[in-house]
Amino acid sequence: MPCEYQNIYLIPPELAGSPADNVPEKLIGHQVKIGLNTHFSGTPRLSYTRVIDKELLDADLAEQQIDEALFAGSITIGSQCYIESGHIPAFHNLPVKLSTVQINDGPVGQIKIGDRVVLQGAAILAYQRVEIGNDVIFGPMVTIMDSSGHPLLGRGQPGEAARIRSAPVRIGNGVWIGAGATILKGVTIGEGAVIGTQAVVSEDVPPFCVVTGNPARVVKHLQSDQKVDVSAMEKMLAVF
Repeated sequence: MPCEYQNIYLIPPELAGSPADNVPEKLIGHQVKIGLNTHFSGTPRLSYTRVIDKELLDADLAEQQIDEALFAGSITIGSQCYIESGHIPAFHNLPVKLSTVQINDGPVGQIKIGDRVVLQGAAILAYQRVEIGNDVIFGPMVTIMDSSGHPLLGRGQPGEAARIRSAPVRIGNGVWIGAGATILKGVTIGEGAVIGTQAVVSEDVPPFCVVTGNPARVVKHLQSDQKVDVSAMEKMLAVF
């Protein structure tokens, strides 16, 4: 039996990418926590999602519908962040997508974004926890997933949702992440690290390192007190 997906969209998804219209007020109305002076350029797509094994519904072994109250506070955005979801920028961009997920009647995933974070068309999916520190800069269209979203075997078979596995993702303070990079489940990225454009990060990244490639590998070590060459890093990150 296939899984059933139940979604609550905090802003109608057809508005994603449109000019921002009272975005903070709409999100706060759905119990999203937003810090002071955070700016939304364009309308993001935020959702609360429940993945449930249909046989549990058929046997009345689980609540029939997603309960928004359980998701209260599952998305936190810090102060002085910049969230770019518009189509106006010259570089390729998409609406920022933030989704927290519940499996069956289990705990709800958490997305915690620190202060002064720049998101540009990023997609962040949390079955368990994605935590982003302060002063993190994302290039366009980065993907962070703490789960592959499905089991490796038995797709469409009973218990599929219950077999989904996740592991927290943690990104330290002052990290730069290049355009199109993908951060996979269970990864911790240390403070001050730089993730190159299109890198696929499947293993932990030490603090103050530069990683590139698929799979991402360390190509340079930075000193914690070293002044970053901004022009060189912008070329690597493709942040225009």
